[in-house]
Amino acid sequence: YNKFIWLQSSGINAEYGGNGYVHCFDVDTGALLESSKETVAGPVVWVGLDGAGRIIAGSGHGRKTICWDEYHQSDSMMVLDMKTLELHNKWSTEKPTWHYCFNKTSQMVYSTHKGNFTGWNYLTGKEWATESDGSACIYCTDTHPTKNRIITGNNELKVVEWEIVLGKFGLSKLRSIELPLLSGWYFGGVWSTKYSYDGEIVYATEPHSMSIKVYDQDNNMMGDVKGHPECINRINIIPGTSNQLVSCDRGSVTISWSLPEEGSIDACKQEETDKYMWVGFSTNEEQFGVVSENTIRLFDTASGDLLKSVPFEGFYRSCGVFHPNGKHLLVTGRMNVMVYELPTLELVATYTVLKTDDGSLSEVAISKDGSRFLAVECRNMDSDNSEAYGWSCTDPTEAKEYFIKSDYHSRMFSCAVNDDGSKGIIGGHRAAMLINMDDGSTLKKLANGCFWVDFVPQSTDLLLGDGSRIVRYNEEGTLIMSYTGHTDEVQYACTMNSNRHILSGAEDGTLRLFDMETGENLYAFFNHRSENFKCVASNSTGDVVVAINTNGMIYTLVPGQ
Repeated sequence: YNKFIWLQSSGINAEYGGNGYVHCFDVDTGALLESSKETVAGPVVWVGLDGAGRIIAGSGHGRKTICWDEYHQSDSMMVLDMKTLELHNKWSTEKPTWHYCFNKTSQMVYSTHKGNFTGWNYLTGKEWATESDGSACIYCTDTHPTKNRIITGNNELKVVEWEIVLGKFGLSKLRSIELPLLSGWYFGGVWSTKYSYDGEIVYATEPHSMSIKVYDQDNNMMGDVKGHPECINRINIIPGTSNQLVSCDRGSVTISWSLPEEGSIDACKQEETDKYMWVGFSTNEEQFGVVSENTIRLFDTASGDLLKSVPFEGFYRSCGVFHPNGKHLLVTGRMNVMVYELPTLELVATYTVLKTDDGSLSEVAISKDGSRFLAVECRNMDSDNSEAYGWSCTDPTEAKEYFIKSDYHSRMFSCAVNDDGSKGIIGGHRAAMLINMDDGSTLKKLANGCFWVDFVPQSTDLLLGDGSRIVRYNEEGTLIMSYTGHTDEVQYACTMNSNRHILSGAEDGTLRLFDMETGENLYAFFNHRSENFKCVASNSTGDVVVAINTNGMIYTLVPGQ
């Protein structure tokens, strides 16, 4: 976040700000032309031109997502001669700053801060006006290309458009765009917002779906642009174009986009805005279920038709599991497990599993005979006291807790139960742990396994997610095989074709098929909108694969076609 590169539309020079300096390079040769002798009070996060031969640069804080209370340093701006980088003017914002923009029509520069933003006369460094939008932090701003208007994006997932009222020395709110709340909380807010080249369209980032939302003048969402594997930090219009964007995320990906010249962005628009968390096949495999943060859906496997949909009180970690009796689906809320009857999805039982509201249920797993289920917890403030719970559930409407495991001493994110229900495995920040399902006692500690763990069906071997790879261990803890190919965290995997293959989904937006015995990556599936595959499932014959991701899309795939 301490670097910013800006290209003139003429393509002659580029200004690069880092560590408080501004450097001017020749684009064609890369040669350093000039460096400023003066510096700003921190990393340069923005540079702009006033159209009269001057560069404006401002320091600020690059990190976002509920961190404004950690940042107290006042930032500063400076105005430099474009050719020589000699100083014209310099002043302090007198408070922490996140972003800037320069409005040529009013000849004012604007800076965003904790809960407000300020307009400055950039030639004198005098404060002109300060306005608040009621949020805790305003992360970003942009200027209208032709009008006395600016937009700001805040931590509450809102973009506000303001009119600059010069005669009254102030700003007037024109409209507010509320982005869809996908996660149950604001998850950092709008990190970057931008007008289109003519000011008729507003682009805004939504970090939970890792997308750019596109809005018209009436606040209608025309579509969304997806493809980043991480939260998007910055979007910009490519100079000299009417429909091209460039965006970069907090990982290592930069993407250039070409959007339709007219009308809705149909190729990117979608009706569902749910963040899907889990998918699985019913016992007879005639249906598959999908769980989002607030809805349970049941689909027909053969046709893909939606059979039933019911709302429920979910959470951003909600997941599900079909009971082997073929009559019930178990779904997790934040603290409880809910039992739904099939195929009506009528709620028939609810069990409060957690003992404290500090955290949430991460996952639930059930034995093949349906007699036992294992649930694991991720606590927030009291993370070292996160617990695992064993429940008897031969009749899921009358389940009973029979053990609590309190000695993992860290957050847990995944779990599984072997075929006969005798052993379980839990994964978390302290790696995987094999446990006795009779009493929760520890059998073996392993070196890997956090966000996904499982047993190989009809085997005692273990499969564990280890960052961007999958590892296979025997019951004694000996590494048998490593499966590599993903470039980001493996979120989920399942075995296929009588355990001959492993199908995995990851945060890199790919599904990958591995040979169980050789470790070879046989096939990879990618779609430009599949930023993060959260869960995958295969029927017993491997004829049908269903995968879901966090941008509200369900993929039904037929292997070999």
